[in-house]
Amino acid sequence: MRATGPHPLAVAALQARSIAARQPLADIATDPWTIGELARVIAVQNLRPGDLTEALDLLGGLREIADVHQGLHCQIAYVSGDHALTRALLDAYDQVPDPVRAALAVDLGDAPLAGLLPSPKVHVPDGPGEPFDRVTTGPVQRRGHDRRITTVVTTAQPGSTLLTAVRSLTRQSWTNHEILVVDDGSSTEFEPALRAAADLDPRVRVIRMVAPGGPFVARNAGLDAATGDFVTFQDADGWSHPLRLERQVTPLLADERLFATTSTALVVTADLVVTRPGRTSLNAADPSSLMLRRPVAARVGHFDPVRAGADLEYAERARSVLGPAALHELDGPPLALTRLGDRPGCLRSYISAFRRWHVHVREGREPATRPRAFAAPRRLRGETGARAYDVVLAGDWTTAGGAGAAGIGQLQALAARRQRAALLHLDDLANLREGPRDLDPAVQELINNGDLTQIELTDDARARLVVARSARVLRYAPEGPTGVRAQRVLIEDAVADPAAAAAAKRLFGQWPLWTPAGPDGRRRLTTGTDVTVARLDLPSTLDAGQWRLDRRGPRADRPVVGRHCRGGPAEWRRLREEVPETGRLDVRLLDAAGSADRSFGRFGPPRSWLVYGPGEVSLRSFLGQIDFYLHLPPDDEPADPGPDVLTALAAGCVAVLPYRYSAAFGDAAVYCTPEEVPDTVRLLHANRRALRDQSARGAEYVRRHHTHALYAERVSHLATQG
Repeated sequence: MRATGPHPLAVAALQARSIAARQPLADIATDPWTIGELARVIAVQNLRPGDLTEALDLLGGLREIADVHQGLHCQIAYVSGDHALTRALLDAYDQVPDPVRAALAVDLGDAPLAGLLPSPKVHVPDGPGEPFDRVTTGPVQRRGHDRRITTVVTTAQPGSTLLTAVRSLTRQSWTNHEILVVDDGSSTEFEPALRAAADLDPRVRVIRMVAPGGPFVARNAGLDAATGDFVTFQDADGWSHPLRLERQVTPLLADERLFATTSTALVVTADLVVTRPGRTSLNAADPSSLMLRRPVAARVGHFDPVRAGADLEYAERARSVLGPAALHELDGPPLALTRLGDRPGCLRSYISAFRRWHVHVREGREPATRPRAFAAPRRLRGETGARAYDVVLAGDWTTAGGAGAAGIGQLQALAARRQRAALLHLDDLANLREGPRDLDPAVQELINNGDLTQIELTDDARARLVVARSARVLRYAPEGPTGVRAQRVLIEDAVADPAAAAAAKRLFGQWPLWTPAGPDGRRRLTTGTDVTVARLDLPSTLDAGQWRLDRRGPRADRPVVGRHCRGGPAEWRRLREEVPETGRLDVRLLDAAGSADRSFGRFGPPRSWLVYGPGEVSLRSFLGQIDFYLHLPPDDEPADPGPDVLTALAAGCVAVLPYRYSAAFGDAAVYCTPEEVPDTVRLLHANRRALRDQSARGAEYVRRHHTHALYAERVSHLATQG
């Protein structure tokens, strides 16, 4: 039994934030480790009222539990309210991680909170208010120094939590300390709270913003007003340990090359509960703890004026400007308490956008001090109100998802027809197994430049038509409220999927129509199903000119055959059975998913095959090496033109297809059974002119029948006339 590490399907389900995403893991959960991983997903997601009970029952029903899940079992028992069971499990298990055991000891009242933080000891005296706001410590040795630290605390409509934050700052061991409380345009009714904060210590100064601009606009005002040699920041609802400033400034004093330091925090509830299912460390990243060297800050610039996430962007930008070693993350115990809260879902889009811009900064193509040169979701910009679109294309816009390969041109073609078009990212679950990915760089560049518009599920958006690029991106869509509403929804797929249809109704408010890529897909949708099929097919499209290669004859003295392999073991087994191992053919394969080695086991693929791993060659370069593109799909795949075959045809390859594809491709391809492949390609390869003519027919077929303009024409019609 495997004893460590997360299961890829568990990683994917947690990233998807979807109840449906649990099912692929549940389907294989037959041993203690995978059952434990399923329990972890259910408990950490906690999307339904009975989830914690279900997770606890799963673990409780095991005769043996994996070592890696012993701590999880204790955590779920605690948050479910069964403290007696929690104690019994802690006594029975010997592989509970030390941080998990320590947190549970505090939460069960068997140990003080002080044991999780450095000295001086933290204690919580009796009194009114939430326990978090009563946290204090014993006396601390004060340290005078000629270098000043400014702490900026931004607040809006402040209450008692502001006093907790400021009070913790007045008790810092570092005495040469300026505390700036920057109020983000609160009304006069909050004046008493601001005066109370100022009265806590003579070093506290309140700065009032004229109008609300968001926390990072206020933070920039504090940065500009600071007089300290170093500047750090504090959340208005947080608490800093008395040694935080001293410990963070020490590396900066010791090494003038350092620009900034950060420390970690202990995440707790208002009642100071530490335990959370799935959390195995006490130390959580605390980006608001950033302490920077003020004279150098001008090289990095100001914080991006968004509502959340700008501290993450600023730290990454600093690394792009000054180098990775310019920021130092402190080891050791947490130096702050932060309140448990949720991150906005649109933060992932923001991170993808700023990472792409940071590439430009690192390469010297963009100044770091330029005001935001990348896209930010409307919610983070503080924008409200509905936006209207004619068409929204929803798909997986990461490189692995592939929506951008055709989607960029399709969106541009829609814009050329004066359609208000936008893209919406929805993950294909298979692409989340290693965690979330940024958008395809080509897509992100166009979004950052303003050439494409991206919307979020939480945006207030109205669309005439939402087109889902496949059923897969809907099947495991995230739970929760959405703001996107459509008059009509299409799903580009030839296989009816009730779960995807239900998700379309939940996400966009309409039951979908199904639209295939061609006649065979339409036949399948209209035979034996009760789904509604759109009047027009939506063919796969591409920019044929982008793929055009110089083809004057065969690539070598033997036929060079190849395939772009995207699937897993099943695809490789099929290739092994259907592609002959013979010296008469040069077989080259592009393993896009990196699955070839594990599919063939320790002996690997046939030695006569040349298999390129992910990233070893570009698709264009690969297609330039081969004469013939083999497409040998399973029998249940619709015989309609797909993007892989069309791309190969546009690049001048001769497509070798099963006979059932002849109705769709006509004379643009050649047809044979797997057994006939060697003779078919050998005869055509021997006739240079015939090979060149066949190549030209395939490329012309793509140019005539699979343009982005055709796609835009049909989508525009469907958006207005159904």
